[in-house]
Amino acid sequence: MLQILTVSDITEQIKRKLENEIPEALLRGEISECKFHGSGHIYLVLKDPGAVLPAVIWKTTAQQLSVVPAVGMDVIVYGRLSVYAPHGKYQFVIQSLQDAGRGELYQKFEALKSKLIAEGLCEAERKKAIPRYPMHVGLVTSETGAALQDMLRIFSHDAAQVRLSLAPARVQGKGAAKSVIAALRSLIPQKPDCVILARGGGSIEDLWEFNDEALARYIAAYPIPLITGIGHETDSSIADFVSDYRASTPTNAAEFLCKSWRDVKNTLNILEDTLHTRMDWYLESESRRLAHLQQILTLYSPLKTLLSQKEKLRDLFMRAAAKVSGLLQVQEQGIRDLSPRLLRGLNEFMRFKGMRFDGLNAKLRAYAPEHLLRKGYVLLRDAKQRLIRSAAELQAGESVRIELHDGNAAATIDEISKKGKDQ
Repeated sequence: MLQILTVSDITEQIKRKLENEIPEALLRGEISECKFHGSGHIYLVLKDPGAVLPAVIWKTTAQQLSVVPAVGMDVIVYGRLSVYAPHGKYQFVIQSLQDAGRGELYQKFEALKSKLIAEGLCEAERKKAIPRYPMHVGLVTSETGAALQDMLRIFSHDAAQVRLSLAPARVQGKGAAKSVIAALRSLIPQKPDCVILARGGGSIEDLWEFNDEALARYIAAYPIPLITGIGHETDSSIADFVSDYRASTPTNAAEFLCKSWRDVKNTLNILEDTLHTRMDWYLESESRRLAHLQQILTLYSPLKTLLSQKEKLRDLFMRAAAKVSGLLQVQEQGIRDLSPRLLRGLNEFMRFKGMRFDGLNAKLRAYAPEHLLRKGYVLLRDAKQRLIRSAAELQAGESVRIELHDGNAAATIDEISKKGKDQ
């Protein structure tokens, strides 16, 4: 029956077997990662085209090194394999280190960099100015990476009004450069004010696609101002050299674009505080002035003057009322004296007007059309009921209408005889 082992047990067996069966060795490889820990230890990753190997240089050994390790160095190291049980991983403990020359990747990097510099693609004169207050920013990065979340957090806090357009892209592994080019191309129709190309930190292998020549040339010819924020502060890529602005990290790229907006916000906050302070001061000053005026009004209150004037007005009103009452009595007596005379005059006037009315009425009846028609006169009208006043208004064969005092008759004009001027 198999024995049940703990994780520590099996790890200890692996450690003994690995350290006992694999002797100390000389290794050659390229440093793809190099971290100097605060404790004095140096943690490395060695690589060749087929594999990677974690390595460590303990503090006591690191203090005696004649060569300072760095990313991209091709080194020959002497040491032995060991297992670090707490993390369950193996590592190569380096006891000595020699520089074997620049690594192949670093040589490719330097060659391409020199080529692009010679063509002028890295010159500051050709780089486009980054807009100070962008309202629309394109983001080219992995949609699942921490870099995106860091940038979104910064924009949300410092420039929430900025419109963000994400163009997802692969940012690691073979084909990542083509994916980035496609993402950059997809943003052009949207016409953002600026674009950020970002990726979090990683090894030289993780970032190598950003050293692609086709990507570098596309970035150099890109029509929109472009900021790169690739890796950590110590990382650099060909894309950084040809971009319009290199930020040390994705976070710094977002902070760089938000800086002006953040300054505006800070300025507005300062102005708001100043405005509140000045308003408080003004209100307090006016409050004191009002209190002073109230004291003056209390001492020199117009109420007393108003009351005095009110009494005077009351006296004048009473005197005026008495005088008006007397005048009204006099006028009333005068009216009573005039009433009989006015009544007699009015009656005489009405009788005279009545007689004049009767005379005019009789004259009006004598000249009324109905009265004339009864005497034998007729009215002649044409087909449109217009009154015919002259023979010149008639035509032979015309239909007319004869209006009598007791009816109407239709007739046709057969003959027209006009009177001469001498008749």
